Amino acid sequence: MVFLFYSSLRVLPLDTPITTIADFSSMLKRLRLERSLTQKRLGEKLGLSQKRISAIEAHPEQVSLDQILTVLMALGAKLHVRTLDAEGDAIADTGEASW
Repeated sequence: MVFLFYSSLRVLPLDTPITTIADFSSMLKRLRLERSLTQKRLGEKLGLSQKRISAIEAHPEQVSLDQILTVLMALGAKLHVRTLDAEGDAIADTGEASW
C-alpha cells in the first residue's frame, strides 16, 4: 500500500508516493512551504499553535488521521491510498469496486 498526496494547486507532482514516516513529514512541510505559509500562519488557519504545527510536521505518526486530513485540506491536498501488486507496482484504478 502506498499513500499519495494530490495537490489541488498542482505545485507538486500530481501523485507523490509516501512510503515512510520521513517521507510523510517532508511532504507536509513541502506542501506548507510551496503555499508560502509559515507554521504560525497555517496554525492560525486551523486554530492551532505554531508549536502544534511544528509537532505535526516533525512527528506525523503521533497525530490522528482526522487531524492529518484537516491539515491536508488546509494545504489544498488530499490523501489517496493505492493498492500495489506483488511486485510493488500500482494497480490501475478502474473506478469500479470489485468484491
